Amino acid sequence: MSTQANTVNEKPASARSCCAWKLAAALVLLRLCVGWHFFSEGVKKMSYDRSTGQWQLDFSAEGFLRQAKGPLAGFFQNRVAGGRQWQTKLAVPLELTPESAAELAAWVTGYVKLRQNELSSGKHSEVEIPDFVPYAAWSAQIETDRRALHQRFTNVPGLTEEQRAQAAAIFERRQSQLADYLAGEALDMQAYRHELWRLEHLQESPGADEVPYLKQRVAQMHAETDRTPLKWVADVRQFDEQFAIELNGLLTDEQRVSPIGRQAEAAVTDPKATQLHWMNWAVTGLTIGVGACLLLGLFTRLASAAGALFLLSVMASQPPWVAGADTTVFYYQLVELAALVLLGTAAAGRVAGLDFFFHRLWLRCCGAKGASP
Repeated sequence: MSTQANTVNEKPASARSCCAWKLAAALVLLRLCVGWHFFSEGVKKMSYDRSTGQWQLDFSAEGFLRQAKGPLAGFFQNRVAGGRQWQTKLAVPLELTPESAAELAAWVTGYVKLRQNELSSGKHSEVEIPDFVPYAAWSAQIETDRRALHQRFTNVPGLTEEQRAQAAAIFERRQSQLADYLAGEALDMQAYRHELWRLEHLQESPGADEVPYLKQRVAQMHAETDRTPLKWVADVRQFDEQFAIELNGLLTDEQRVSPIGRQAEAAVTDPKATQLHWMNWAVTGLTIGVGACLLLGLFTRLASAAGALFLLSVMASQPPWVAGADTTVFYYQLVELAALVLLGTAAAGRVAGLDFFFHRLWLRCCGAKGASP
C-alpha cells in the first residue's frame, strides 16, 4: 500500500516540475526576444564614423513628436525646434466665406503693390499684419522668438557697437523677408484652415466612425491636412537658420576662436534644438540599456519598468480613440508593454540571468527574504 501511495504522489510532483521548467524556459525566451528587440533598435540609431573615430547619432524623435495626436499632442509637438507652435497658432479650423476670401485677397493685393512701390523707391516701411490674416498669431510668435534670439546675440560681451547695429539691420531685413513670404502664402493658408474646418465637421457627422466610406475620407483628409503645413514650417525654419548664420557671420576670426564665439554660437542656437539633441541620445541610451539588461537578466525589474514607461509615452502620442491617430503604433507597443509587465512582475532575471546571483548574494549578506536587487 505504501509503495502504491508513493508512486501516486510522485507523478503529480514530476508533472509539476516539468511544467515549472516549461514556464521558466518560456519566460527566458520572452526575456531574450524583448531584450534583443530593444537592443537592436537602439543600436540601429547609431553609426560609427571611422574617419573621426566617433559614434554618431542617426536618429531623431522629431517626426514622432511632430505627428503626435490626442490630449498630449501639444506637449509632444512643443518639443520640436523651429515649429513656433504652428499647431495651435496656424492650424486653426475656420470656415472660408466669400466675405473673408474677398477681404484677404484685397489685403494681399494691396500688400504686393506696397512692396513693389517700396522696392522701386528704395524705401521700406514696417507693415502691420491685421488680425484676419490666417498667419497673424503664428507670425507674432515667430517675431517674438526671433527678437529673443537677436537679444541674446547682442548681449554677448565683447561685441562692438557696429556689430550690434549690423545685427539689428539683419533682424529687420529678415523680418521683411518673412512678411513677404507669409503674404505670398496667405491665400493657401486660408484654404488650409478651411480644410481643417471641413474635416472637423465631417468628423462630427453621423456615421463618421462607422461608415467605411466616411472613415476612409476622414483618414484621407487627415493625411492631407497633416502634410500641408510642413512646407511652411520647413521654409520658416530655413529662414531662421539663415538668420543665425548671418548673425554668426558678423564675428571676426579672432572672436570666433575666443569665448565670444562660443557664447555667440549658443545665443543663436534654438534651446529646443539642444533639448531635442539630448532627448535623442537619451532615447537611444534607454533602448540599448533596457535591451542589454534584459538579455543579461540584470536588474530586470528596473529595466522592465523603464521600458514600459517609454512604451507608454509612445502610446500616449497615438491614442486609438482620436481621429487620425496611427492605431498600429498603439497596439504594436501594447503587446510589448504587456510582455515587459510580465517580465518585471515575474523577476525574470532570476531565471538563467545575472539577477539570480545578485539575489542570492543579497539574501546571504542582508538576510532579506523575498527581496530583489
